[in-house]
Amino acid sequence: MRTKRVTAKAMYDYNSETDTYHVDIRVDNYTELFNKWDFSPYHEKDLEPELVEYLESCFQELPTGSKVVVTFHLPQAVSNPDLEKQFTRSIFYHLSYRKSRLDLKKRALLRDTMRYAGFGIIFVVLAQGLPSLLDALILGSILSEGLFIGGWVLLWEAFSQVFFRRRKLKRERELNQRLENATYRFMYESRDPR
Repeated sequence: MRTKRVTAKAMYDYNSETDTYHVDIRVDNYTELFNKWDFSPYHEKDLEPELVEYLESCFQELPTGSKVVVTFHLPQAVSNPDLEKQFTRSIFYHLSYRKSRLDLKKRALLRDTMRYAGFGIIFVVLAQGLPSLLDALILGSILSEGLFIGGWVLLWEAFSQVFFRRRKLKRERELNQRLENATYRFMYESRDPR
């Protein structure tokens, strides 16, 4: 039986005139947007991890390059322009921090790749060049084989860093950029907060 593929346009509110996807999030108060374990003042609070995870999953489902508007729906009774501005700033602080962390990961990945490749090449060259010298030793052939295997394992790790981990890191950086480029807004409804 064939299953029908669900598209992003079917899952999210889509405005074809502006080519924009809308992600709607309904909360009862501003505290739900901030990390409940962070007791800092509002201007220093971290975002709620579940909210960040939800936004990431939404953006992963939406087509790359699409415009996205994230709307937070709150009761009219809790309207607070200062907290609204603070939350919007917190989003960009959070994303800026993540960007700097991803930059650190990228540098560490490059450093590790160079280290693995360098040691891998040295081990393979030693394994190729030393057999004649090591044959005189009782364990020379074992040492030579160990260097050869270790060298190839290190070269494989360098290959893995370049072609697999680097691509994953690139996707994370692109997702972070998409979250930064999104528009965040608040809408207030006439309903009672919990």
